[in-house]
Amino acid sequence: MSRKAVTAGAVGNLIEFFDATLYTLLAPVFSQQFFPADSKAAALLYTYGAVVGVAFVVRPVAAALLSPYGDRYGRRRLLSLTLYIMTAGLLLISLSPTYDSIGVLAPIFLVSGRVIQNISNSGEYQAASVFMVEHAPPGRRASVGSVQYVTAGLGILSATLVSALISAVLPADALAAWGWRLPFLLGAVLCLYGLRLRRAVPESRVFSALQTAGKVESRPLRTAIREHRRSVLLVMVIQFSQSTYFVWQVFLPTYTHLVSGFPLKTGLMLNAVSLAVFVGALPLVGFLSDRMTGRKPLILAEAFGFALLAVPMLSLLQDATPGRYLLVAITGNLLLALTYGNVSALFSELFPTGVRASGVGVPYNVATTIFGGSVPVIATWSIAHQYGMALGYWILLLEATAGVLLFLFLPETRGRTLDTCLTPPDTASHSLRARTE
Repeated sequence: MSRKAVTAGAVGNLIEFFDATLYTLLAPVFSQQFFPADSKAAALLYTYGAVVGVAFVVRPVAAALLSPYGDRYGRRRLLSLTLYIMTAGLLLISLSPTYDSIGVLAPIFLVSGRVIQNISNSGEYQAASVFMVEHAPPGRRASVGSVQYVTAGLGILSATLVSALISAVLPADALAAWGWRLPFLLGAVLCLYGLRLRRAVPESRVFSALQTAGKVESRPLRTAIREHRRSVLLVMVIQFSQSTYFVWQVFLPTYTHLVSGFPLKTGLMLNAVSLAVFVGALPLVGFLSDRMTGRKPLILAEAFGFALLAVPMLSLLQDATPGRYLLVAITGNLLLALTYGNVSALFSELFPTGVRASGVGVPYNVATTIFGGSVPVIATWSIAHQYGMALGYWILLLEATAGVLLFLFLPETRGRTLDTCLTPPDTASHSLRARTE
């Protein structure tokens, strides 16, 4: 296994989460510059809502276009393409003029930058995770795949630290005027470094063997949906947890600030501590998944933990103290690590090589679009209209409870091979197809 291949695969994910987290954390700083409103909460709602609304259309469509590209032409080529797109989005966000400068065009430029980022993100996860898992030895797939979320955690942690640093160093006027733009420019520079890494690594062995054998799928997305629909649905179900992931790792400082007046700077710093715990736990979870438990028990434990604890933990933050905040943040992140330390390997093991990027990418992006950003938007709307966090509570509780029930039917995939393009299709889907042809 090449360390360069793992690094090249993971770097884009770091940048993706760095950028997305920056947007969420710094939105309270720049939102009124692009969406003038009577209150900060309303401006913040517009800033979140406009992007999430557009992403509902853009991200699934882009995933349906980009994922088959990775199955037809290779994971490495898709990895380079996503970074080119990512660079363009970062530059547009960092250079967007304000509402005072160009009026209604300002939010259009800002949202366009995030749209471009969503297009990039729609191809990044599946290309990177599949690329890394395909490079891993059979007994280390979860350990290597966990690097994907180690870099996600590092991206969120880096964005949190950078946001906290510039908030502490720059005066409020300077931060609002130009300081918030600097981290997005830094992300564009990181993209150029990532491109250099990705051009220097070989394609995965299993995909190269597929090309050599002349067995590359001509219509991989169609094949994945028709012959592996059970696996497609499982990816979507597991990605329901994206809303919990987003709340705990990105939105928690903003939520606590809105509901209790807890200082945003303090929340950002304490969130960085909890993210460090998450990042440290991921390799251990990957090791446990590879050597002892397999994939299913850990994912079930995460869903059960949130079903019991999500609402009580968030309720504690309505009267937040530093100790309470840290307890809630660390507990939630340790639960999240149980899934995200082994889910990259699980997703890749659900599909054969010929349709792996499409089978993972499209359902992943559909579920992430629906659930990844919806809770923060709903929670912000609820708080802005004096309803508190009630709607967000119910969504998280419903999601976690559904996860417990649905994950009982999750197959254990630890022993499956990635070396063949002839992995049999889902039995149910294959039988249905046979009856209809």
